[in-house]
Amino acid sequence: MLKNLRKKLFISLAIAAVIGVAFSLYANVGELRQTIATFSYDIIPVILALSLANYLIRFIRWQFYLKALKIEVPRSESFGVFMSSLAMSVTPGKMGELLKSYFLKALNSVPISKSAPIVLAERLTDLLSLLIIAMVGAYSIGHDKKLIIIFGMIFILSIAVISNRSLSMRIIRYMNRMPIIAKWTKEIETAYESSHTLLTGKVLAVSMLLGLIAWFAECVGFLFVLDGVDVHLKLLSASFIYSFSTVVGAVSFLPGGLGATDTSLAGLLIFAKIPKDAAVAATFIIRGATLWFAVIIGAGVLSYMQKKYSVALNSKLENNGQTLPEE
Repeated sequence: MLKNLRKKLFISLAIAAVIGVAFSLYANVGELRQTIATFSYDIIPVILALSLANYLIRFIRWQFYLKALKIEVPRSESFGVFMSSLAMSVTPGKMGELLKSYFLKALNSVPISKSAPIVLAERLTDLLSLLIIAMVGAYSIGHDKKLIIIFGMIFILSIAVISNRSLSMRIIRYMNRMPIIAKWTKEIETAYESSHTLLTGKVLAVSMLLGLIAWFAECVGFLFVLDGVDVHLKLLSASFIYSFSTVVGAVSFLPGGLGATDTSLAGLLIFAKIPKDAAVAATFIIRGATLWFAVIIGAGVLSYMQKKYSVALNSKLENNGQTLPEE
């Protein structure tokens, strides 16, 4: 698995390098170098701490989801499972985070169909949290709100459908008539039951609150980055730019949102009359302090998890005729 991860990281780094060169040429290499050289590097620990706060709050939400589904896992082991999944941030749509379900299956015999909906719930609540932050920011600074409202309505409608158990069960029963899908309907029903638990009532409210706090922490980190390149925006303006760009990257399903998030970040900053060199420098720094910081932490924890639980992982997965996911 580490071999496959290294391969994917190399590909993502190559893509990031190409994007970096293109952005550097666009911003004027000389001016960009000067801006990065004069960045206030003493605030880097604060920015990284805010990113780390995002990961830790999302871990608390992960624990909350496990408890909601009555999945019992030792806390230290659960922490390792969650943090190792950060290495998969550069997989398309973060679907490599299903690694968490494989770990739970191998180490605790938790059916993948029972735990995988947590990943779906995480992604939906992340997107909803970011959209709420973006909508609040857009309203406060007078940006065009139509596209954001449309995105928000789509995701809210999706959750409303999932929350309606009778409607969802009718859809699943209808799917049972389709030969290609029929053999999976039992697993789909189990997955739905888990998703339904996670996307309704108190569970949804608490997970949304945790998501809002987690992602707002990174928005504050982005504000610090902007201050570091001598760009001074209001917190809600910075929050709108960061959250909306992150959503654009997520819905693009590109690995880590590479290209999509970066272009959106730099583009919105330039649209806000920020000089090209400062906009690109801020984009480089915040992406390094969020996406790549997460990947580095995740890769380290994943390596540790593989070494510590190698026997259990190999034996249990082989007994079930499975292999650890390449993504």
